[in-house]
Amino acid sequence: MDLGLEGTRALVLGSSSGLGKAVAACLVGEGAAVAVVSRDAERARAAAEATAAAAWFTCDLTVVGQAAKLVDDVVARLGGLDVLVVNTGGGTPGPILATDGRDDAAYQSMLRPVLEISRAAAPHVTAGGHGRMVFMTARSVVEATPELALSSVFRSGVAAAARSLALELAPAATVNVVVTGQFDTPALGRFEAARAEHEQRSVDEVRAEHVASIPMQRLGDAGELADVVTFLCSRRASFVTGSTIRVDGGAVRGF
Repeated sequence: MDLGLEGTRALVLGSSSGLGKAVAACLVGEGAAVAVVSRDAERARAAAEATAAAAWFTCDLTVVGQAAKLVDDVVARLGGLDVLVVNTGGGTPGPILATDGRDDAAYQSMLRPVLEISRAAAPHVTAGGHGRMVFMTARSVVEATPELALSSVFRSGVAAAARSLALELAPAATVNVVVTGQFDTPALGRFEAARAEHEQRSVDEVRAEHVASIPMQRLGDAGELADVVTFLCSRRASFVTGSTIRVDGGAVRGF
C-alpha cells in the first residue's frame, strides 16, 4: 500500500529514543523528510543518523517561546511543514494527594508546550490542504490511572485540545490522538523504576504486573506503535480525524 508520504515534511517531537524515534524512522522509510528533536545535541544528532532523518534540532519545550521557534527553524530547513507528531514526557508518578508542589512543572512539560507548538504549526500544516497532526498520549486520557494522576490531568488537556483542533483545522488537516500502551522502551523502564521505588517493590515485580495486565501478554514493540502513527500521518487516513486510537494490546478495559 502506497501511503502517499513521499516528500512529506514532518516534525516528530521527543524523537531521540523510544517511541518518537521509531515514528521518525517509520516516516523516513515511507519517503518523508523528517526533523528529529531532543534537548541534547548529541542525542539528536545520533537519532538523525540512526533514522536517516533530514535534519535534527535541539529544543527545551518547557521554555516559553522555544516550541514556536522550533517550528520556524524546521520550516526554514525543510521548506515547509506538513506533519506534526507531538510526543512529550510524562509526569511524576503518584496520586494527586502525593504530588503537591509539582503541578506547575507537570503543566510546563505536558500541556503548555503542546498548545504553543500546535498554534505555531497550524498555519504551515494546513497550507497544503492535506496536513496531519498526531498527539501521542497515554491511557490516562481514557481510563483513570491513580498512579499517574498529574498525567491524567494534563494529558487529558492535550486530548481535549486535539479534539478542538480537529474541528478548527478541518478540512485542511486531520488531528488525532494515539493512546500508547506499555511498550518496551527506556521511558517505560524509568517509569517502572520510579514506581518501584515509590511503592517499595522490585522493578521485576512492577514489570510482571504490567505484562499481566495486557491481554496480549507482552509489551508492545515500538515499531508497532510507529506503524499506526505513520498511517494516521498518511494520505490513506484522509477521513480519520478527531479520533482517539488505542495501541495498547487491549489493556484498557473500556469500550
